[in-house]
Amino acid sequence: MPFSVPLIQVNPPVPERRTSPQISIREVIEQMSGLIEELQQYYSDFSAVAGDSSLLDSLYDEKVVFRDPVHQVEGLPALKRYFSDMSGGLTSCRFEFDRSVLSEGGACLPWQMHFSHRQLQGGRELSLRGCSLLHFNDRVYYHEDFYDLGAMVYEQVPLLGSVVRGIKKRLGGAGS
Repeated sequence: MPFSVPLIQVNPPVPERRTSPQISIREVIEQMSGLIEELQQYYSDFSAVAGDSSLLDSLYDEKVVFRDPVHQVEGLPALKRYFSDMSGGLTSCRFEFDRSVLSEGGACLPWQMHFSHRQLQGGRELSLRGCSLLHFNDRVYYHEDFYDLGAMVYEQVPLLGSVVRGIKKRLGGAGS
């Protein structure tokens, strides 16, 4: 008795090309990397530009959500106020970016922040590693910063700093 196997199509047919203009993957990546470069330029000397909130208009969506370990703000006007208030005690603040990871509509930006604040360590420059998670279309509509708030603030306060560092040291030694 003859044996028959139904044909299975392994590679589905490629849909016909649409007649309306389409944007290529390369163009999408170029647009995204352009926005990311503008954002990195803005933060490269944050203390110099923080007072000019109009620069944020081309980077962030009107309904942006911005989160960090301290606050969550919603909307561009609230973000502008937050940056203005936050920069008040800074004497300097700049970001150095490492390799970014881009995907369609999103990016992860590892960074090293170098900053000095009048009330931390006598105003001397401090460094902090962190990472920003971004979601965007033509502008950023979600920005979340991840960093160690203890290393940024608590460890820099004279008495509290030694307590926090002691706790970290004990926790680090707990597994050995």
